[in-house]
Amino acid sequence: MKKILLINGANMNLLGLRETNTLGTATLEEINEEVIGYSEKFSIEVNTFQSNHEGDIIDRIQQANFEYAGVIINPGSFGHYSVGIKEAISTLSIPCIEVHLSNFFRNPKNQSAIAPVCTGMITGFGKNSYLVAIDAIKNIV
Repeated sequence: MKKILLINGANMNLLGLRETNTLGTATLEEINEEVIGYSEKFSIEVNTFQSNHEGDIIDRIQQANFEYAGVIINPGSFGHYSVGIKEAISTLSIPCIEVHLSNFFRNPKNQSAIAPVCTGMITGFGKNSYLVAIDAIKNIV
């Protein structure tokens, strides 16, 4: 069974409570459960991780090469500026997909610091962004 690491960054633990008009009403736990259930159909095990601490995310990314076939990351606000997360992703020998619930590019000032080192980015499909990312990694590995 292939294993994928799903990382959610800063403030993603508040999903369902904040910016529901753009991020939706689903909680992170509900999204994780849906992703895990969807992935099981393809014999993919998904381990989830959320942290508001950049260093914890970097540590998980660094270890991903040894345990996983791919990484999906919604970095939250870390995606705008984190050179540390970008450098950690750049060391991966496995695919890494960046996801965002809302259309990241709706705000022309938005830029992703990590996109240049990710395999791809999926943005704007709500919680389905995660499912599309599962499909992408499934087809890559």
